[in-house]
Amino acid sequence: MNSDKKSEVDVLQTPIVLVGMMGSGKSALGKALSVALGCPLYDCDDLIVEEQGMPITQIFSNDGEKAFRMLEQQKMQDLLGRGGCVISTGGGAVTVTEIMKDIKVRATSVWLRCDVETILARLGDDDGRPLLKCDNPRKKLEELLSARESLYAQADIHVDNMSDDIQDVVNIIIQELRT
Repeated sequence: MNSDKKSEVDVLQTPIVLVGMMGSGKSALGKALSVALGCPLYDCDDLIVEEQGMPITQIFSNDGEKAFRMLEQQKMQDLLGRGGCVISTGGGAVTVTEIMKDIKVRATSVWLRCDVETILARLGDDDGRPLLKCDNPRKKLEELLSARESLYAQADIHVDNMSDDIQDVVNIIIQELRT
């Protein structure tokens, strides 16, 4: 191995945080990446759902997006303190300034870039996406991507994830993490 490259031990000194739009593959890739690196995976949305005892759509409905973002910020602060791991964020986590600041200081971030067509195909009829409960989900996705793209672009590593081959994308991420 090239001495300029980092080993898995070096790569995992801080959390690896996956960011990107809903449907960009953060959960699926997070699972595969954590297996490849031999470290824990924490899915922020799943943990919030488990702790709150209700789906995100219900949290949005009962308490609003702002309350959900506060829960997300608290959970991310906790997760970022857990050392070497993979963290899958919710698509809107980047909209919370404090979350982005914490990620920049305490982790290595990976933006999983994905186009709207691929996202729509992956989401299908998933009704668990509160921000897409509208008349025109495509338009809403385009608006969200446009609003968030500059935030996602602050990630340390950018990886296109429009492929169905998860292992190829995991290998690219690991290669980028080692450089």
